Amino acid sequence: MFVILDDTVCEKTKPSSQATHMIQGASFQHSHLKRRYVYGHAVVQTLLRSGDQVFPFATARYDPQGKSKIELAGDMIQAVPMSSCRTYVLTDSWYPSTSVLQTCAERGFHVISGLKTNRIFYPQGIRQSLQSFASYISKTDTDLVTIGSSAYRVRYEGKLNLVENAVLLLCWKDGEGFDPKQMKAFLSTDVSLSNEEILNFYSKRWAIETYFRTVKVQLAMDRYQVRSAQAIDRYLTLLLFSALCCTCRNHESLIDRIHGYRIQKKHDMIEYIYNQAQRGATLDQIKTRLRVA
Repeated sequence: MFVILDDTVCEKTKPSSQATHMIQGASFQHSHLKRRYVYGHAVVQTLLRSGDQVFPFATARYDPQGKSKIELAGDMIQAVPMSSCRTYVLTDSWYPSTSVLQTCAERGFHVISGLKTNRIFYPQGIRQSLQSFASYISKTDTDLVTIGSSAYRVRYEGKLNLVENAVLLLCWKDGEGFDPKQMKAFLSTDVSLSNEEILNFYSKRWAIETYFRTVKVQLAMDRYQVRSAQAIDRYLTLLLFSALCCTCRNHESLIDRIHGYRIQKKHDMIEYIYNQAQRGATLDQIKTRLRVA
């Protein structure tokens, strides 16, 4: 089972200095998509994934005056039910902090995450950043790993100082050279996994990126107009519940289930109009009953 954790920004228009009823809890947050700071609400989200099935599990709005994103992530991990199967927490490079790693260890979960290339580690006892160490790596120091349709050159480099027992992967896309600025680094606390398994498991984290896009485009996650913090939190909770209902039925993907609901609604509408016409209702009566008159 995979616990996928990430955050997104619900962008809002920055109010003018003359505004009297400003939206609560909004602040400037860094948008990974736009690569700059935008005004709005940051929302931390957790999904559970088993095989190809992905289910929304928890959501929380980040409040600059309250808990940090790392603390919210820790609370969500604590809430994940124990499972008889091995559980992996998948995160990007923002979340593998000491507290998150410790919480996962206490719960018996493994972590597979991205790592920032300025992270410090100690190869053979020498203190170096990942990016600095990568400048000394050549093609002969790496192994070729294929994930899906893409091939990568991977260098395994022992333990990281964050945890006592973990592995570190330094990766470059095959054929693109070994520029340290193009390197991607990954951490796995499960030392029994192969390089291919670590990268393959991490690729399953992409489900939360497609989830964010779907709920923003299809379910208006970032288009709410309520202003109080309580109303916003209720809206986000209802949205998560709606997404969960969509994914639970027939075990379809969220986007497929949403499209299915919309198609079914059109079919129901056509059937209703046909049945009413068969019973002798006039067009004006049907419009009135459908509240489109």
